[in-house]
Amino acid sequence: MMRLGLSLLFLTIFLQACSSSPTQIIGLEQPPSIKITTHQVDQGDTLYSIAWRYDLTVDVLAQINQLGDPYVIKQGQILHLDPQSSHQQQSSSTVKTIVDKAQTVGRQIVKIVKKPIASSSQVKPSMATQDFTWQAPVQGKVVEEFNPKQLRKGLVYEAKGGASVRPIGKGVVVYAGDGLRDYGKLVIIKHSSDLLSAYGHNQSILVSEGQAVEYGDSISKLGSSGRLYFEIRKDGKPVNPKRYLN
Repeated sequence: MMRLGLSLLFLTIFLQACSSSPTQIIGLEQPPSIKITTHQVDQGDTLYSIAWRYDLTVDVLAQINQLGDPYVIKQGQILHLDPQSSHQQQSSSTVKTIVDKAQTVGRQIVKIVKKPIASSSQVKPSMATQDFTWQAPVQGKVVEEFNPKQLRKGLVYEAKGGASVRPIGKGVVVYAGDGLRDYGKLVIIKHSSDLLSAYGHNQSILVSEGQAVEYGDSISKLGSSGRLYFEIRKDGKPVNPKRYLN
């Protein structure tokens, strides 16, 4: 009986010692990330909203999928997102021909141009030939800065509740809706072939797709929080809006 009691005592002490020392996991590797290469068109999707979601330009997305203007897509349609996909490789020879022609024309234009071009320190990026008035989209202060390392692709403004939101400059509304997750009610404006601006987390949208707008127009209203999420993208990639605003 005494031996049984001692055995139980030793077993209890052993189990307590094991529980007090957590097991260490060594050599556990993260699973490889999965690259999304296709998108199935959902209700409310447009080519602009899909391109925005995957940091692409509309022109590139249309080229990958061999879509012509006016870029009509249908619900359930599968769009390819990777320019290196087999779908794109099927037309690689055609693309190469277009690129070769563009390069030839570019070289000819360079020979014709005689006037000196202003340095990057004298003008703002991609704005030397644009007739835009780049102003802040709302009267307020920036409470969150652009920081791509922390996945902050734009600025967050804090203004008065119900404040009017205005485009940074003239352009055309290419998206107006709430189909993009995390953006709420969103307006995207195209200013040039390579520059887009976006205005998210609105209470209401006052414009429609295809509408021409200028600075001073009201495109949306903020909610009671007075917070606006704002982005500028160049060639499909987020850039620091402060580089472009006066």
